[in-house]
Formats: sequence, structure tokens, C-alpha cells
Amino acid sequence: MNKDLVIGMDFGTDSARGVLVNPLTGSVEATTVVHYMRWKKGLYCNPEKKQYRQHPLDYVEAIDQIFRQLLVGGIGSRVAAISTNTTGSTPVPVNKCAVPLALTGAFAENPNAMFVLWKDHTALQEAEEINRLVKDWEVDYTRYSGGIYSSEWFWSKILHIHRQDVEVADAAYTWLEQSDWIPAYLTGANDLQKIKINRCAAGHKAMWNEEYGGLPSKEFLCRLDPVLAPLAERFYRQTYTSDEVFGTLSQELAKSFGMDPDTLITVGAIDAHHGAVGAGISPRTLVKVIGTSTCDLLVGSGEVPLVKGICGQVDGSILPGLIGFEAGQSAFGDIYSWFRQLMLKPLFAIGGNNLECLEEEFFDYITAEAAKLPVTPTDLVFTDYHNGRRTPDADFHLRAASYGWDLSTSAGHFFKALVEATAFGSRAIMERFREYQVPIEKVIACGGIPHKSPYVVQVLADVMGVEILVVDGDQTCALGAAIFAAKAAGFYSDIYDAQKVMAARTIRAFVPDPDKLSVYDTLYKTYKELTNLMK
Repeated sequence: MNKDLVIGMDFGTDSARGVLVNPLTGSVEATTVVHYMRWKKGLYCNPEKKQYRQHPLDYVEAIDQIFRQLLVGGIGSRVAAISTNTTGSTPVPVNKCAVPLALTGAFAENPNAMFVLWKDHTALQEAEEINRLVKDWEVDYTRYSGGIYSSEWFWSKILHIHRQDVEVADAAYTWLEQSDWIPAYLTGANDLQKIKINRCAAGHKAMWNEEYGGLPSKEFLCRLDPVLAPLAERFYRQTYTSDEVFGTLSQELAKSFGMDPDTLITVGAIDAHHGAVGAGISPRTLVKVIGTSTCDLLVGSGEVPLVKGICGQVDGSILPGLIGFEAGQSAFGDIYSWFRQLMLKPLFAIGGNNLECLEEEFFDYITAEAAKLPVTPTDLVFTDYHNGRRTPDADFHLRAASYGWDLSTSAGHFFKALVEATAFGSRAIMERFREYQVPIEKVIACGGIPHKSPYVVQVLADVMGVEILVVDGDQTCALGAAIFAAKAAGFYSDIYDAQKVMAARTIRAFVPDPDKLSVYDTLYKTYKELTNLMK
């Protein structure tokens, strides 16, 4: 039977998603969403300490379920290639055979031996130390990372764990990003030298750049803390873009799911970067991948400006041959979920299972209440720093704040202000790009929230003052992965041709309400003033 299908897999914060696609027609033959069972129970996490860890078994089990649910009817042999993306920076300590320490007996229940999720902010101190040292170093390794290093990123997290847990530090031969480990697992790779590191995560999260020979030097890492000395020479030098082949499917997985062992596995990437490809990104187009957090992505060619305070600009991190710009908000949908929990948890505690229906109905009700309210210059204003600020100018010490509520303030007022806060954060990112003359002519929104809440997207358009195009399909990150799989398997000569057939299509345009633009200008000024007060 001909190999006429590809699979794209997207490992997000709460769940993993898979799409089975016919690359020649662009038809999505099947989709699936698998939730992480341990994560769903809140295991290994401590929100009060901003500790968020994920057990590798959640990913292993998700892969099995995705294959089982996509490959119904013995069609596994028709799959030509598989491409994957994950959250980032989400690194894990591994042994010499590239096995996460949490998959070995001694560390099975140790959160420090698990994947340190992107939203884990336990490494604030370490990030500050990196920023201080890099400013005095002969090479500014943050030059292409917006001039600031974040506690959400690779080196901060590694240093924090090695200081906190001697046993993990002694057992860790090196560390891998989740976006590199997933392809390694799929291929059965147990030789670290053969693992192809993706440029996307390396450039945006680990300060890798060809200009200064790759990663920060051994001297820099050892000056940062001698505890890193054993690791300093075990990291990679070369990186690869997602259109390249990582390897072939492992014999074990091929046998288990009826696929051929010559099924191609591509080099990984960060989820939102593939999402931008799946949404049809091109130069001068800002793609907002909106879910629990956001990633705002652009591509440019030739001489591009160095934009201060973003999450980096890396050659080939989104589309091969173009510079990929990344920015984003560390909380978006998470803020809405927090508000739902704030409102409903006491009711659940009192009413028990009799109130379970409220979980599904809450957002419909509260959105309708918020949409009824007028927009005035004296409205309640929130900042969107419930999980710190990612961009512009990363600062995870920032806390959320509000101004303008009284005894007449309702739940609808609160939700309206929270939605506007996430829109204000999006506007701040767009203004930072424009400040550096990075052209933005079109804005595309994709991800779960644009499909679930037209209200949120309309507020985004009104606050940002731009038309926002929403594309079909809520699995654009997995679709972007499928596009890379199609290119790797030879269905297309380049990613651009694959996008023309396979990328998502615009299904709705949200146009700014001209009557609200000036009012939101006033509220945005209040947002900025409130931000400055909280610094």
C-alpha cells in the first residue's frame, strides 16, 4: 500500500494532540486529544512555589493513545512520516542513554528528575544571576534573546535543579529539551551523539547562535556556577531545523502500531512555532497562538533589527531560511481558568457533585454578562501578570494588579476586565515590534481560545486596533507538524509549497469597533500606569 499519510503531534501543557493528514489534498483524516493523567491530578506541582513538573510517563502514554486512536483499521503502514512539537523551554535531566531520570527506579517520584515545564518559575534567582553575568561578559549571549534571560528557560532551570538536588545533579549526564526527547523516544535513540537538537528551542531558550560558536562557553557556565562544570562539555554544538529528518521509527513502536520501521521522524520544535506554520505564517504576518499562554510569532528576511525584550530571533526557528521572532504572554487562557476556579471552587466544596454542570456552563454565562457591559474610560482595569510577564521585557517578579472596582462591581465586570487585560498584553507586544520598525500588515489568531470565544477575539481586535483573522481548525500546532512531515517525506520540495495545500484557512475576520478605539486607548494608558506602579 502506498504511503500517503503523515502524522503531526503537538505536546501541549494539559494534553497531547495528533492529526492524521493526507498531504496531497490537505484533508485531515483523523484527530485526537489525549489528556495527561498525572498532570490532570496536579501531581508533582506546587503552584504556591510556581513549581510545575510533568512526568515523562504522561508523554509516553499519550503517544501510545494517539497512535491507537489515529491508526484505526490497520492503516499504520500508510504513514510516511511523523513530526512533533512540544512546550518550551521544558528540559529534563537524562542519563548517558538519553533516558529521563524519572524513568529510572531511584527517581520515579522525584519532581526534580522530571520535565521542568515552561511555566515553572522556581528559577527566578538563577535567571537574575545569568542576566548580571552576561552583561559583564565579553560576549552578550542574550543578544538574540531580547537582551534578557528568563526563568522559564533552559539554563536557569538546569542551574536551579543542580543547586537544589545533589542526587539529581550527580545522576544527570546531561539535559534535553522535551522537543528533542520526544523524537529521540520515537526513534529509540540511546546515543546522545546521534540526537539532532532542534534550533528552535536551542536558539530561543538556550542562547545558541552560530555567531558565537553555538552555546555559551564552558568558561561562562563555570563562572556562573561551578556546579555546571561536569555538564559544560556534554552539550551540543550543531542544531537542525524542523524540515530535516531526525531518524526512523523504532522497531518496538513500529511493531506495536502496525507502522513500517522506515517511517521518518523529523527534528522537533516548540509547539507555537509549528502552530504559526500551520496557520499560514508569511513575512509581515503576526501569528498569535492563543491557549493557556500565548506565543506571538513573526518571520523576516535579510537584515532585521534586534528587538529588545522579546523571546528571541533565530534563523530557521519557524520557517527555514527566515529569521523567526518570538514573543508572548505567560498567561492568557490560564487567567480565565483561574477566575473560573476562584468563582466555582467554594461552590463545589459546599454543593459537591450536584454542581458539576457549572464547570461547562460557567464561561457561556460569564461571557454573556461581560458582553452586555459598555466600555467606558473609567472601567475596571487588570494587568495580565498572573504568571509574571514574558514579553515585552521578561519580569516574573511582577504580580497581577487591578484598579477601579467597588461594591457595584459584578463577576461580569471582573471577567470583562480580565479579557481586556490579556488584550492589553497583546497590544504591548505588537507595539514593541512596531517600535523597532518590524512591519506587521496582517494578524492571524489560532489555538483553542479563538475557536471557543468570539468575544475574546473581538476584544483583542478592539484593543489592538487591527483586524484579526481566525483560521479553521483548533489543532494548528499539530497541523504545522504535519506540514514538516510532508516536506521530510518528499511530498513537497519546500515548506512554502506544503503550506499552500495543507495550512489552515481563514474562516472569520474580526474588525475593530471604531466607537471603542479611543476608549481602549484610555484604558490601555491606565494598564501601563498600573504596570509601572507594580514594578
